[in-house]
Amino acid sequence: MNYKIFFVFIIFFSCSEDMEIIGDCFVAPDPEQICPEIYEPVCACNDLVYSNSCKAEKAGNLKWKLTNKDVGENCDY
Repeated sequence: MNYKIFFVFIIFFSCSEDMEIIGDCFVAPDPEQICPEIYEPVCACNDLVYSNSCKAEKAGNLKWKLTNKDVGENCDY
């Protein structure tokens, strides 16, 4: 019984408070993250194009890939 309580305790406190995981692709957005103004468009796992990977992360995406599409367009991740 003590092992079950310990296990639940570890799982509960091991999650970071600032990263609310929404799925295998998304976390809560971080509007305070500062990103460079470099144009290297990426298709994020939410199927939207961002100007660079930092801006995709800022919007809460955990995965992305480079693309030739324009910012704001839909893409197929």
